[in-house]
Amino acid sequence: MRFIAESVSIILIFLHNSLQDCRSSAGFTTCSNEYLRRNSPIRINDYKNILEFKKTSLEEIPTGSFKLLPELTMLFISNSDVKYLEEGSFDGLYNLRKLSLYGNKLSIITNGVFRHCRKLETLDLGMNKIEEIQADSFNDLANLKDLNLGFNNLRTVPSSLNILSLRSLRILHLNNNQLETIQPNSFNNLNSLEILNLSDNKISSLSGNAFTGLITLLELNLGSNDLRSLDPQNLTQNLSRLKTIKLSINSFDCDRLRNIIEMFEKKGVKVAKGHSKSKDTINGIGCSKT
Repeated sequence: MRFIAESVSIILIFLHNSLQDCRSSAGFTTCSNEYLRRNSPIRINDYKNILEFKKTSLEEIPTGSFKLLPELTMLFISNSDVKYLEEGSFDGLYNLRKLSLYGNKLSIITNGVFRHCRKLETLDLGMNKIEEIQADSFNDLANLKDLNLGFNNLRTVPSSLNILSLRSLRILHLNNNQLETIQPNSFNNLNSLEILNLSDNKISSLSGNAFTGLITLLELNLGSNDLRSLDPQNLTQNLSRLKTIKLSINSFDCDRLRNIIEMFEKKGVKVAKGHSKSKDTINGIGCSKT
């Protein structure tokens, strides 16, 4: 009898750990788990290729949580209070193309988190509290094309971005962080990047080689920063394909701003029109008269 009772207990524990509050529709599967159990990968019968967690309060994603769902191509864990990722959190997701962790409470991205996500094309880490991204965090993301790091607490451009592995990256959002300057060669190996968003930071200066390597960049957004000066000649030498630059809401005086716009236009670069309600504006961009 004791053996039978122990066996029944084991079965009940297994079922409790395995069964998930998940429902599938024609196109995707939605789960409302409150947490993911360590050493107990999520199990979903007849799951779809798109998995979304809704109305959850997940705090951590243990190693191997999704290793029994190898056909997933999209995973959305947004606004779910996730604080911790660890090495192997997304192990087994060899076919994942899009991962959204938008609107959580992450403060650090550690090495090895995305080590099996080699087909990943879109990664959204926006609206978190990220202060640190370890150097090898993105080493396995050779197919990544779109990376959102906006609305975080980064004070410098992470060294993890300046790697050959990100050779396919086309779009990078670093807006709404705490960046104060862009150091030389911060993006040196992102030689496929086309759009770089650095708006809404605290950037007051740009080093001479801040954008070295961005040979394919088409659009640069430097709006809503603390820039007082800018050297279009130096900048366009590094950004030979640049078509559009955004400069609204900075600290330019009007004479300098006028000169900057004229120099960019001579280089064939369009300075995007601003929408300032300030008394003094040039091209819709607010400025101050000295």
